[in-house]
Amino acid sequence: MTSGFYVAKSEFTGRRQLAWWRRPLGGLHRREVSLRLSILVPAVLYYLLLRYYPVLQTLALSLTDAELLKPDYAYVGTKNFTLLFGDAVFVRVLRNTLYYAFATTFATTIIALALSFVLNPIPRGNELLRLLFYLPMVSSAIAVATIWLWLYQARFGLINAVLRAVGLGPVPWLTSPRWALPSLIIMGIWGGVGYSAIIFVAGLRGIPAELREAARIDGAGPISELRYITLPLLSRVVTFVLVTGMIGNFQVFQQVYLMTRGGPLDSTRVLALHIYDYAFRRLHIGQAAAMAVVLFVLVATLTVVQLRLQRSEWEF
Repeated sequence: MTSGFYVAKSEFTGRRQLAWWRRPLGGLHRREVSLRLSILVPAVLYYLLLRYYPVLQTLALSLTDAELLKPDYAYVGTKNFTLLFGDAVFVRVLRNTLYYAFATTFATTIIALALSFVLNPIPRGNELLRLLFYLPMVSSAIAVATIWLWLYQARFGLINAVLRAVGLGPVPWLTSPRWALPSLIIMGIWGGVGYSAIIFVAGLRGIPAELREAARIDGAGPISELRYITLPLLSRVVTFVLVTGMIGNFQVFQQVYLMTRGGPLDSTRVLALHIYDYAFRRLHIGQAAAMAVVLFVLVATLTVVQLRLQRSEWEF
């Protein structure tokens, strides 16, 4: 009889073989398996405890009437979601968030793509220029907001001073419900163009030069080369910029909180700020969790749609 660790002798070698549960996984030695498990297990635990568990807990809280200082709470089903979509303020907040996210993301992508075509052919000083364009991404949010508050200042701001110099009247950038959200969009575009342009430059430099040369030999002009060579090969880069930009812009909080606090008249109130107010000012955790679930569904849906469009439209 064979022991628990062995099976019958091999027909070809005559040696006893280890049972399958004692064999090294995938042909690796035990030390290699242990090393890989020591790297994999902390990452899995990190995602389970700090990523997926908070999402599930938020979903569970969205179905309750939980409050921050209230130890007990009851299950209310979809009541929080019904109250949200019946609230005129939340509908306006949702509209503001969609407007900000779409306008900032698409404008940033278009400007960054055009800027990458300018930066890519520069032989010297290219790295310095890319560093200058990237500085807004690594600058302090408080410092950036302070600078833009002075630029948008109605009486002494630089932007209105330039407008007066060319014969135009001053614009109430942050004090008018009409101009407040476009002002934040302009600031968001300024902050995101450099990062996206660097990614596009890397994508352009990854396109094989042989394809461009072959297209020119076949008589393709700049427009045809852009349409049939450059843009199709940049499709994955464009999708990455759009998806990451959309996710980041849907979660915008710092700029709005530091610049306008959602005013004037809730014209700049966005979803992340609304969640913050409900959770930590009004202490309604259940309703704030329901808003977070809505934000999660919006971001996930738009991401899937963009990935599907990228797969279908840019294939050769």
